Amino acid sequence: MGEAKTKKGGKKAPSRDEVVLKLRSDPRTEKRFEPKSSPSAILSVLAFSVAAVLVGAGTYGQWLRDEALGPHKAAPYLLAAGAAVLLVTALFGPRAALPIRVGDAGVGVEKGGNEIERIAWNAVRRLVLGDRTLTVEGEGTSIVISLAALPEAAGKVLREARERIPAKMEDIAAGALENANEGSAETLPLEPAQVAGLKCKASGKLIAFERDARLCGRCGEVYHKDAVPKRCATCDARLK
Repeated sequence: MGEAKTKKGGKKAPSRDEVVLKLRSDPRTEKRFEPKSSPSAILSVLAFSVAAVLVGAGTYGQWLRDEALGPHKAAPYLLAAGAAVLLVTALFGPRAALPIRVGDAGVGVEKGGNEIERIAWNAVRRLVLGDRTLTVEGEGTSIVISLAALPEAAGKVLREARERIPAKMEDIAAGALENANEGSAETLPLEPAQVAGLKCKASGKLIAFERDARLCGRCGEVYHKDAVPKRCATCDARLK
């Protein structure tokens, strides 16, 4: 049996012949990455601020001035200019990057509040690495990661994907991005996987009770305890 290579951060990656079958109650973690402020994002915020000032000045000049003075002649132009800047920035300005989570539960993006949209490793259909973004495609959904705002998160996704779902990484050459340091990413604990109601990947049998579930420790694929195969049907990890 070959020795497992050490992952960045000191954690050992399981070798291909290491048994990785897990219970749903086994501890799981993930890393949370905050986006960096890019120059384009700063310009976008500045544009919104200027637009707000123009609209505010136009509103005051048109409707809030003393009745004896009447509307200011420049008010309509200020309102029009502010509205134009708002419209252009909203349509063509860069969208603010959202925090990304990467770990045992797959890849997730924070949508605001407590909402996190996730794509589990076993549900990844394709990864697309472009000049500006890394896209993780799932069934009916995708998560786009900005390389400028979240290089560490993108690197973490690529490293994890190469270990967990190597077949999906065959068309992506290893590069400097995969060596990106995780920086100040926060490590967070994950709640046990929700498996009740899912079907066993090997037998199609419904997981009626959570205690009957077994998980591939590499890609998270779900199996019934009575139908666990020797190797994971999704990532080929050894389960027995």
